[in-house]
Amino acid sequence: MTLIARVSIRNAPVLIGDVLLSSERRSGVRANLPLVGDINRILASQGLYFEVSFVQKVNILSDRLAVAWSGQELQAKRALRALADVSSREKLCLTDIETELRAIDPDKIAKLQLIGILAREVRGAEVAGSKFAFQVQPIDVPGLGSVHAAGTGAHDFIQMLGETDWTLGGVANERQVAHALVGDLVNIEYRRGGTIEKRWGGGFEAVTFTSDSGRFEKVGDVLHTFWKVDLSSPGKAEFIPWFYKTTYWRDALIVRYARINSVGERKFQLAMNSFELIPPLLKHRQEYALEELGSVDFSHKVLQCHVSVERPGGRDILQLIEPSKPGSTLQLEFRESGAVHLEIPGELNTKIIEEAQTRASASSSKRR
Repeated sequence: MTLIARVSIRNAPVLIGDVLLSSERRSGVRANLPLVGDINRILASQGLYFEVSFVQKVNILSDRLAVAWSGQELQAKRALRALADVSSREKLCLTDIETELRAIDPDKIAKLQLIGILAREVRGAEVAGSKFAFQVQPIDVPGLGSVHAAGTGAHDFIQMLGETDWTLGGVANERQVAHALVGDLVNIEYRRGGTIEKRWGGGFEAVTFTSDSGRFEKVGDVLHTFWKVDLSSPGKAEFIPWFYKTTYWRDALIVRYARINSVGERKFQLAMNSFELIPPLLKHRQEYALEELGSVDFSHKVLQCHVSVERPGGRDILQLIEPSKPGSTLQLEFRESGAVHLEIPGELNTKIIEEAQTRASASSSKRR
């Protein structure tokens, strides 16, 4: 789906955008990584210019200004360049932003939609700021107030907002809210058979103003994993042998993929190993020296489990979000031979099964 959206939960703003670019192409880099060898040397020797249909639609222009766009890439570049030029002004205000957008020939941004946040004052996780939109109308969502969303996925996003308590009973912080929103968007695509690996759905970024740093930051270091549970024969969550991690290097989004094959009892072999480097809209791949990147492994701060649940009378897709704790979440280790050590703690398997059963019971109760 194509989506940009902004929502505030307990006065903590979250800005979301997908990373797929339909009908246009952008220069980026995709690398199929060898099982062994010096990845940096191989990447540098091959140049690796590759036309990929990925782009960052959420852009942090300064510590105080973040903008998401939808529409034509050329028009987005024109508008974001104008906003980037004024983003460092000490007393930047909403009027400055509106003035810059009005100064652009309307015909040259006629097919563009923008959603943005300009932060003014921060008190803990609460952010006082100006919210602006260009050619995007607000939608009132009960309990959440005014929400902006645009793109083909706007309707799904608004519907999704009404189905969950995103504050987790008032205990969730801004990053946890962002993780949950992105996780459910990935679930929507997974339900429809789309994943980022197939270049169709499943790739989203989220920006929030974090109380820890006092500035806008993107949510990264997330390992997305996919599972199956059949409640007619409960007891085991089946791990689907492909997964991906989203992280950031400088301001570039890195999406690291892998697929493994089972070659025996609890023995796996690496079948596919690759990554995408996706620069911000106003930057080019040539600005990133990959030899400085170093290794991009599957270590993570958050594990997201996207679970397809087969149950009598229907099918659900649920998510389980687990902070990374040694020994309590999925462990992956790649070896030079191509062998993969995969360890799924019983605690994680139990949590997935219990969540699937709870969801199934809740669905049954609603039907009655």
